[in-house]
Amino acid sequence: MSDVTESKPVFDPEKLEKVDVSKDYPMEPDEFELLYVNNCYCEMAHINKNGYPIVTPMFYVVIDGDVYISSIQKHRKKVYDLEANPKVSVCIHNDGSNAKRQKAILMIGKAEVSTEQELMKKVHWAIIDKYWWDLKDDEESRQAAFKGVHTPLRAIIKIVPNKTMSWDFGKMVQAYEKGVWFGESYDMVKGLQ
Repeated sequence: MSDVTESKPVFDPEKLEKVDVSKDYPMEPDEFELLYVNNCYCEMAHINKNGYPIVTPMFYVVIDGDVYISSIQKHRKKVYDLEANPKVSVCIHNDGSNAKRQKAILMIGKAEVSTEQELMKKVHWAIIDKYWWDLKDDEESRQAAFKGVHTPLRAIIKIVPNKTMSWDFGKMVQAYEKGVWFGESYDMVKGLQ
């Protein structure tokens, strides 16, 4: 999925120390959209009741341009924490195993928690179709997955960003390569199994 043009990275310590990642090296708009909508790597950070930041990997989907996450209310604390303090940040990124190909999106804002049934159904079906795509031709398994995900203890978390930024590390070291996914993480570990 990339037009690979090898270029040797330039490591300028003075320049790298002064980088403002919020604006100096943003992703290209088409790559941003591709990563934002289709990627699977996502971490959400929130503040717990003791004031500590908690970062959690999450399943997410984009519906009508907004990020939605599903979580369990009773046995996970993040929903209660977000209701008490809705400040949140979400990072969506590629696998970035080769530093010059690291690309990421950071959203900082607030979380809106909902238990509205129609929204929950819409988000849960979107999560199943995104993360269990291999079930698309097996309706019985899709229904079983939905039953497992769409439970009474779930809540939906909508991310409402105050600020969104992106960065492309390849641009920072003058080694930009077009593309979002490069498959290198698997290549790095496939011999270890």
